[in-house]
Amino acid sequence: MDTLAEIRSSPMCRFQVMAVAIALALILIDGFDVASMAYAAPALSREWGITPVALGFLLSASLFGMAAGSIFLTPLADRIGRRRLTLIALLIISVGMVASVFSADANQLLAFRILTGLGVGGMMANLNVLVSEYSSNKRRGSIMGIYTAGYPIGATIGGLVAGPFIPHFGWQSIFAIGAGLSVLMLAISWLWLPESLDYLLTRQPAGALERANAILSKVGRPALDELPRVEAGSSGESAIHEVLTSPIRFRTFMLWAGYGLLVAAYYFANTWTPKIIAATSGDDSVGVTTGTIANAGGILGCFVFSALAVRFRSRPLLVIALFGSAAAYIVFSMLFTQIWLAMVLALFLGMLTNAGIAGFFSVSPDIYSARARATGVGWMIGLGRLVSIVAPIVVGYLLAGDWNPESIFALFALPLAASTLCVVALGRSLGRQKQSAAEPAAVAVS
Repeated sequence: MDTLAEIRSSPMCRFQVMAVAIALALILIDGFDVASMAYAAPALSREWGITPVALGFLLSASLFGMAAGSIFLTPLADRIGRRRLTLIALLIISVGMVASVFSADANQLLAFRILTGLGVGGMMANLNVLVSEYSSNKRRGSIMGIYTAGYPIGATIGGLVAGPFIPHFGWQSIFAIGAGLSVLMLAISWLWLPESLDYLLTRQPAGALERANAILSKVGRPALDELPRVEAGSSGESAIHEVLTSPIRFRTFMLWAGYGLLVAAYYFANTWTPKIIAATSGDDSVGVTTGTIANAGGILGCFVFSALAVRFRSRPLLVIALFGSAAAYIVFSMLFTQIWLAMVLALFLGMLTNAGIAGFFSVSPDIYSARARATGVGWMIGLGRLVSIVAPIVVGYLLAGDWNPESIFALFALPLAASTLCVVALGRSLGRQKQSAAEPAAVAVS
């Protein structure tokens, strides 16, 4: 689409910045809402006398919901539009958070946390696509790095809010604040979040020309007399068909496998490092501090990726982050018994793995056309959510089977190395595509 290419090759205007800013605010709220259960857990378990097993299910409930939302809800954005799905997901989140405040027992809260996660999962991948489509080519990698940092920043803000509120107003207060913020963002999104121009020009739903021209006027572009011609059959083609048909199928598998392998290592370190360090040092507070440092490194890693993406392409940065992560896990496995050194290394583990996640978020939307983008990216993130549930459980079995922590950290360097190879293979496939597209043009010129 010439219109879309012109917009993306130009500096971002105020309208584009507003659309991206709303999406970034929404991802902050997502991080806040999902993390709220972790902050409510201590007070909640005391008040209700919840067993550790039941509490574990409550803490995992939103992850189950997020996996389902990414897999089943996000693909709807390729059929009904990015804006409409965002509003639906926000409504689901708002209902889940409000209902959580009035939960009468653990079973009710479990259901409402799954509901909240369903909305968050459906919205996260969809926002990823929307942010990518409204970003300029020059700024896309940087903006996706900031977008990736939004989720842990939102979770961190939740901790800062929970500290003073829960002791005075009870565990319900953190859910009430999250509910209020979600409802506020629903109103803001209803008023100002635009539809994706890519969706309007590619899928061409009813009223697409008028809606597209309204957006074009706001980005300083001339109105269209008619919608661009869409290739025969493509407007009605199933998004799943594109995602799983050659040559896109190979790129899909490399993308999904690479992301899933990265997330396996990320969630292993994210969930087990505090426990392992605490057991090694004999001090629970040291384990908590190490985990906090790793999370802070994750936020820093997203911003470092964002800064580097201003000058360098996202895919090479992703390869470097993944290879660096594999090396960092091996070094950590050899030195983590030296506690203070382990704390420093935890910072780099968080930086590199989160930079890798930012890289996948930046690279993935360009693999697909606008009509299948939400499906492809949504399923990638949904697969990652499933792995986020499975990986910590597998590690528990390994530890129960007398594996030592050093071996487990070294073991998880392997999926990171494999993830690196997946991204390299993805890049070569895209390179062959560009070469094939250039050859007919060269022949035509000659």
